Amino acid sequence: MKALAFHNTQFDIVDRDGQPWLQAAQIAKALGYAREDAISRIFSRNADEFTPCMSQTVNLTVSGNLQKEVRIFSLRGAHLLAMFARTKVAKEFRHWALDVLEGEAEAPAKAKRKPKLLPHGLSTDQQDAIKALVKARVDELPEGQRAKAAITCWSSLKSKFGCTYKEISPEQFTDAVSLIARVVLEGELLEPEEAKVVGRLDINYPIEDWQAKNPQQFRRDDPNSPDLLVGYGDLLLSKYSPCLELLDKLHNAGYCIDGAYYEFRSYQNLMAQMDMTVRMMAGSIKNAFDNFEHDRRRLQKYPDVKGRKA
Repeated sequence: MKALAFHNTQFDIVDRDGQPWLQAAQIAKALGYAREDAISRIFSRNADEFTPCMSQTVNLTVSGNLQKEVRIFSLRGAHLLAMFARTKVAKEFRHWALDVLEGEAEAPAKAKRKPKLLPHGLSTDQQDAIKALVKARVDELPEGQRAKAAITCWSSLKSKFGCTYKEISPEQFTDAVSLIARVVLEGELLEPEEAKVVGRLDINYPIEDWQAKNPQQFRRDDPNSPDLLVGYGDLLLSKYSPCLELLDKLHNAGYCIDGAYYEFRSYQNLMAQMDMTVRMMAGSIKNAFDNFEHDRRRLQKYPDVKGRKA
C-alpha cells in the first residue's frame, strides 16, 4: 500500500481488508499534540460517536517479536478525531484526510471492478462544484454537527434525483446546486433562550475592524468612500463576519433572531451558488476559446483545409 505522510509525519499504515488504518500515536503527532496519548483521551471522551468501523485495537509487532496493543483508526475515524481536535493544523488535517486518504481507500476497490460508465452524469467540474458547496455549508456548523449535516446534504440530493450526485444529468446541475444551497441543516438556526442580559448591549462594529480582520479580501477598499469594491467572492472568503457576530450577541441576550439569521444565511448560500455558476461558465468559456484558438492555428498552418469538401 502506498506510503502516506502529513507534513513531517510519516504514517505506518495498518492494512485491514485493503483499507488503510492509522495508528493513534502518529495521528497525535500529525495533529500537533505533544503527548502521544492525546488521541486516546479524545477517543475516551467521545467513544459513543465512534463505531467499530472507525476505531479498533490490534496487536502490532513493535520490536523483534514484542507485541503491543495499539488503537488504530480508519479514514472516517481519523477525520472524526480531527473534528474534535483543537490544534492549529486540525482543519488542514481534516482536508488532507478527505482528499488524500479517501482516494487511497477508493483505489483498491476501483482496481477490483470495472469502472461504471456514466455517459449522462455530471462532469468532473460539476461534481467538484457540488462537493465544494456541501463542504462549505458543513464547515460553517459547530464541529459536533458537521457529520450529520453532510449526510443530510447527500441524502437530500439522492432523495430529490433518485441517484447519486455523480449520476445527476448535466441539465439538472443548477437544480442540484440550488437544493444544496437552501437545504436546512440542524445547528444552523439559533434556538431562542431566556434573556441573559439586561440593559445596553456592547455593540460596536466599525468598518475598519471588518477590513482589519479580513485584510486579504478588503485591502482595495477605502472606508471613507461610499463606493465599496467588495464582490461576493470576497465575502465568501471572509473569515470574520460582523453581521454573524452581532446576531450571536443578540441571541445570547435572549432575543429571537432566527428570521434574520436565516435570511443572512440564505444570502450567503445564494452567493455561493452564484460563485459556483460563474466558475462553471468561466471554465466553459475558456474551453471554447481554447478550441477556437486550436482551430484557428490549424487553419493558418493548413490554409487549403478551408476549401476542402466535407
